Amino acid sequence: MSPLFARLPAVAVVLACSSFAHAEAPAPGTLTRPPELLQFVEAPFPAEEAGRTASVVLAVTIGAEGAVEDVTVQESAGPAFDAAAVEAARQFRFSPAEIDGVPARVRILYRYDFVERVAAIETATFAGVVMDRERKVPVPDVTVTLADGRSVVTDAAGRFVVEEIPPGATQVTLEGPRLTPLSTDETFVAGERLDTIYEVFLAEEGEEGDDLEILVTAPTIKRQAFSTEIAADAARKVPGTQGDVLKVVENMPGVARASLGTGALVVWGAAPEDTGVYIDGVPVPRLYHDGGLRSVMGSELVKSVELVPGGYGAGYGRGLGGLVSVKTKGLAEETNGAVSADLYDAAASLSGPIGDKVSYAAGGRYGYVGPLLSSLYPQVEEYFPIPHYYDAQARVGVRLGPGETLDLTGLLSSDYTERTSPNPDPAREASEAKSAAFQRVSLRYLHDLGDGGTVSALLFVGADQSDRVARFGQVDTSISQDVRLAGLRASYRSRVTSFLTAEAGVDALVSASDIAREGSIAVPAREGDMVVFGQPPPDQVSSDQYTVVSLNVAPYAEADLGLFDDRLHIVPGLRFDPYARSVSRAAPQVGTSPTNGLFLQDPSVEPRLALRFAPTERLSFTAAFGRYRQQPQAADLSASFGNPALPASSATHGVLGAGVRPTDTLSIDVSGFYTVSEELATRNAAEQPAQAEALVAAGAGRTYGAQGMIRLDPTAGFYGWLSYTLAWSERQDSPEGAWRPSDYDQRHVLTVVGGYTLPFGIEVGVRGRLGTGAPRTEVVGAYFDDRRHLYQPMFGEHNAIRLPTFFQADARVAKELALGTTLLELSLEVQNVTNRENVEEYIYDADYSSRGSIDGLPILPVLGARWSF
Repeated sequence: MSPLFARLPAVAVVLACSSFAHAEAPAPGTLTRPPELLQFVEAPFPAEEAGRTASVVLAVTIGAEGAVEDVTVQESAGPAFDAAAVEAARQFRFSPAEIDGVPARVRILYRYDFVERVAAIETATFAGVVMDRERKVPVPDVTVTLADGRSVVTDAAGRFVVEEIPPGATQVTLEGPRLTPLSTDETFVAGERLDTIYEVFLAEEGEEGDDLEILVTAPTIKRQAFSTEIAADAARKVPGTQGDVLKVVENMPGVARASLGTGALVVWGAAPEDTGVYIDGVPVPRLYHDGGLRSVMGSELVKSVELVPGGYGAGYGRGLGGLVSVKTKGLAEETNGAVSADLYDAAASLSGPIGDKVSYAAGGRYGYVGPLLSSLYPQVEEYFPIPHYYDAQARVGVRLGPGETLDLTGLLSSDYTERTSPNPDPAREASEAKSAAFQRVSLRYLHDLGDGGTVSALLFVGADQSDRVARFGQVDTSISQDVRLAGLRASYRSRVTSFLTAEAGVDALVSASDIAREGSIAVPAREGDMVVFGQPPPDQVSSDQYTVVSLNVAPYAEADLGLFDDRLHIVPGLRFDPYARSVSRAAPQVGTSPTNGLFLQDPSVEPRLALRFAPTERLSFTAAFGRYRQQPQAADLSASFGNPALPASSATHGVLGAGVRPTDTLSIDVSGFYTVSEELATRNAAEQPAQAEALVAAGAGRTYGAQGMIRLDPTAGFYGWLSYTLAWSERQDSPEGAWRPSDYDQRHVLTVVGGYTLPFGIEVGVRGRLGTGAPRTEVVGAYFDDRRHLYQPMFGEHNAIRLPTFFQADARVAKELALGTTLLELSLEVQNVTNRENVEEYIYDADYSSRGSIDGLPILPVLGARWSF
């Protein structure tokens, strides 16, 4: 199949059937178990029909053992489409249907739609109509129920609509008068609307339900929502990501460009540590490996990634900024895998079933760019921190019963970077080595209770490790942190009435951090420090070794009230966060004298509210408000380097948005935002800070601005989007101080992505990124430090200048080749095709009399291959 086109089927088309029997056989009995589609085979799109869409209605005869016995065309779309659809359907595999509890031969109607594949964004919409197949009239009062408990009843025209459905496969049940209850699985794709026609046979009054048939059509209408979610298949093809699904987050509205080599995630001007990253609800410390070349999760196991820059609901907390939610693929129905490699690393994955109820998935990636360069060109690491990294994921899942699953998942990630900066002057020679790793094991239980209720429970344990050793001249600084954590997320959701859904849950986390630190009191630098690259750190040194234990068991509740035929949704939420923590040292160690610890409690109530109003199908408005809290970083609770008594910081988010879809393929979304944060940890401005008060909670922050996205779904082979963010991120170091640009302020961020499918299935794409340079503090002079025998800079106004504007264009070309039943994709991605010299940092000579720069990467081709089977 050409990569531009794909059939978008229901994963299991269950349905309807009439029994084939001899003339003398008794009348058909009751359908006690409908067939379920266990193995779907995708039809190749006829090359000669490129640019068209078509539907072929097939009559599929399923034997008593579930095998397809016969396929005939009921409604033709032309010889090429007919042949492709019939050949694919012959390879389908079903579970046996049962009539009166006995396996039986049945017949279903199946509509095979050939439509364009899209890079979908956001949640899905489910709409359809239930029709009496014999009389060709609508069927009212049929209850359509989803696995998450939401249900709607068809109106007088037999129509129904369900909004805000998470992507993926979910069970759909139809029940009504004179209708045999039936269930089927539908697959929802983020950003798409699934329009379905259910054609059923109804029993006569007083008779038992007879055979039935359902006709399913594929998604047709696409829609853009405020929170941005992108399906994995679409994200992998975006230029600039090198096939890494999670790197598409860099292209989303509200995300600032990270400095080269940092991998930092800056959303709406918040510090990277203020944005939470979750993989299936499990918190992880980072989204990207060091260097920002790769994410910490293998792409083959990812289903979608969602960015909520602010204003999220009560189910999440412990952060002042936004959150990134990564969703992994469900239990595997059939064996498949992939192997890929490019300039940076190699990856492999494999998933499949083990019997009828158990499945597995595993993947891993190893970055060889660092080890190769270190071995062949060791001098490279004298200037650039070359990343050494790997990650792995594994899962075993069990189907305990209908709508009930249990899975065990393991994640791990590791990073190491090292660089040296040789200098003829020993006082200015510098080196740095960093390592970071995390491990997670989680057990997740999901159950659809069948009465409109759902239960979910997630238990996880894990550990984080980080080490940093920096040397400048004779001053060594090291910080080591070892974290052990355990958490629980559990919730129950119920459809209380036809217009009210309620959810209650608990989000618990306990962690213990062992921290050892020694060296310069100002290393590493933090937001608000006025420093320049290569500046010698203060030679005032200290040391500390302590343990921080934190506990947070946060109950929460949310409701979704749908009014005016579901055009208006009011979603209030409330989260209670009773933070508690202990620090083993409340004061610096003096000699061998014992030290006392410190215990603090800091409960808070965090209200949340979201509003969604859609006066028409093509126009929508959103609003959100929320209070958020975040405990101080464990590294800031040192009695020698920080302040053990720092309180939790708080933030308030306000968001207003609007979306319009002028056509079925064009969507426009805009939003304005304002966030304010309080009690941020800053350096104590006093010349002689009190004991254990090197940091104080005197800082404040605010971010305000607007963002927009214009998106064109695939049209005549072309797709693309444009996202733009205008934002001011500001900080105040003390209540008396003036507001200044924060270190994370990027006034303008513009991203343009476009792709086109050429003849013969060749895909081409481009991405352009433009961003305002990061703030810097100008060096206006220097003085000679006699005590240390080196020059020290003198600074002007804090963050009053900027690095030059950043611009980079990337291009990608790819071609998929069929190798038997497998697929080989070859791709070439050229980064920075214009070879622009982007300034990543200012540097100065020894006496600060002249300024130079460190430039980003030049033009760089990356050749990659991916074999999937």
